[in-house]
Amino acid sequence: MGHKHWTPREIKYVAEKSLLDSTNAVVNVKQMAKYLKRSSGAVNNKITKLRKEGTLPQINRENALDSLNRPYSDEEIKRVTFMFQKNSTVKEIADALDRTESAIQSLIFKLRQKGVIESPKRELWQKHEETYLLNNIQFDEHGYTANTDELANFLDRSVQSVSRKITKLRKSGAITIHADRTKTSVKAKNAHEQFNKRRFAGCERKVPIVVNTPSKVEVVQVVLTVTVGANGEEIHQFWTFDGKLLAENKKLTEGNQ
Repeated sequence: MGHKHWTPREIKYVAEKSLLDSTNAVVNVKQMAKYLKRSSGAVNNKITKLRKEGTLPQINRENALDSLNRPYSDEEIKRVTFMFQKNSTVKEIADALDRTESAIQSLIFKLRQKGVIESPKRELWQKHEETYLLNNIQFDEHGYTANTDELANFLDRSVQSVSRKITKLRKSGAITIHADRTKTSVKAKNAHEQFNKRRFAGCERKVPIVVNTPSKVEVVQVVLTVTVGANGEEIHQFWTFDGKLLAENKKLTEGNQ
């Protein structure tokens, strides 16, 4: 069965009724195919011919509103290269360029194949950077690094990069203070406490009552005196034999209750 010939009316219909998105891609192929009683493939072929003839504009992916399919500009590639060399994470780069992490990973892979960027495993530290780190690193009481963020900010490196460098310096013996892994870092502990404060803000926290065990128990003899007060109440007083008042208890009599 041969191909169905396109009539001038059908060609005019496709040229005039094609709806274009921001990249000039036709978005209503199926609807036109249904109206013309043709396959979507046939309509797409006709659209391609109309583009070649200049009746319909060419596809331009750079105008895509969807960043998933938008090609990378030279400026974006330079930015990715710079951020990657500064040890930014894939997520940080993706957020900065409004791209998906998988898209950035794919681009980095291609750039590494072309030799544009180097593997993160080959991050090189200058001698003055290492010296600054060794002279300014601070530790908490359990041996954890207490100022990683400040070091990273000053050295213009990522926190991950500084942490990896500290680990290497510990292994080489340049840093002799090691973290006590049986305990939590002070920074993490403080962060946890702050979290709990925010979490329980406005809630009354019950303080447990501590009952101490008596350190001494003995039986003593006392003198009990019972008197009647001015208001008719009975006053019970407990005295030692040498006249020291130990306790007093007032109790209303039945007639005064």
